[in-house]
Amino acid sequence: MVLCQVPLDTPVWCKRPRTHIPPWSGHGRHPTRTQLVEGDPPFQKAQQLANTLASEAWSRHKIKEVSQGPMVADFAFLRVVAVRDKLPGPNVWLILRRVVSTGELKAYLCNAPADTSHTTLVRIIDMRWPVETAFEDGKQLVGLGDYQVCSWTGWHHHMTLCILARFFLVRLRIRLGNKAPHLTLPQAQLLLTGILPKREFDAAWTFEVLDYRQRRNHAAYLSHRKRRLSELKQNDQ
Repeated sequence: MVLCQVPLDTPVWCKRPRTHIPPWSGHGRHPTRTQLVEGDPPFQKAQQLANTLASEAWSRHKIKEVSQGPMVADFAFLRVVAVRDKLPGPNVWLILRRVVSTGELKAYLCNAPADTSHTTLVRIIDMRWPVETAFEDGKQLVGLGDYQVCSWTGWHHHMTLCILARFFLVRLRIRLGNKAPHLTLPQAQLLLTGILPKREFDAAWTFEVLDYRQRRNHAAYLSHRKRRLSELKQNDQ
């Protein structure tokens, strides 16, 4: 199942139009391209459909619970025909979402089956925010964006460790349960910072780390330099 937000000028048909291959006129090549039958209703844009819907076509749904209270919006769910190269494509869901407070309108297309419940479609739309929150927490709390690697293996290792670290914070919040029902991930990180023992740094360990990092930086410099010289040599030939 795929659901994505689309521009409000996205064209769709409310009813599948007829298509045909025009008959041969007796001159030139025989037609082979499918065309729309003249006289059938043209496609409409998502914004136009939203403007023509009756108030009964809209229903209010709770999207999610946030710190300021429930986030709700008015939704309209329509089965439409997607446009593919100006011809009718698959049958899809057109989901119109209107913010109650501002009236802002958004449109989504989804290839879910026709018997999919409206509640399920709203829940899928809501999945955008948990994904964005996961990336935001990962960058702010566990260093998801703080990698300095030059290989796919190194990047993969870093991402794996960050995902595990965030999972540990989520699991800690779940395990505390009723003892701390409003515990957030930043608060869980702060809790661990105060509880876990901190390493005592000494001169020997500091020099060892500095030496290791300098050797790695120099190796990376030599690798980049070798590649750059090879590219320059190829360009000169």
